[in-house]
Amino acid sequence: MSPDEKEAPSLNEMRAFAYRLLGRREYSVFELDRRIRQKWPEATNVEELVEALVEEDLVSDERYAEAFVRFRIQRYQGPLKIKAALRTKGISDDLISRELGAHSEEWAELAAQWLERQNPGEISFEVKKKYYRRLTSRGFTHDQAMDALNKSP
Repeated sequence: MSPDEKEAPSLNEMRAFAYRLLGRREYSVFELDRRIRQKWPEATNVEELVEALVEEDLVSDERYAEAFVRFRIQRYQGPLKIKAALRTKGISDDLISRELGAHSEEWAELAAQWLERQNPGEISFEVKKKYYRRLTSRGFTHDQAMDALNKSP
């Protein structure tokens, strides 16, 4: 065998690699599949390994989405930005809607909390324009950003 030809990994090697990854953090099914294929492009049985891990409940898109949304909320990010990030991780739109919907009452308050942390006190109209842009770039909708700005003194 020439040095350029790589030997396909065994299923046990790939499973051990997946366990190491999953021991560090949650992965979406799509992410885990991509990560294994990145390490071993010549592997042919990655899909069956990932399906087995899903059946064993070691990989779960639901758990991943829940943890992802919770973490992003702690970072004061809005629903639009979180939704876009979850889509890149291969999470279905139905699951995204369900997870974001579970927090639907919190978004305006989260935007207001972020604004209060950035600028406690009175905000002039010119500064409000700047904070509106920053809130929308953090993934908050127009209504959520306006509610936050209107709550500020």
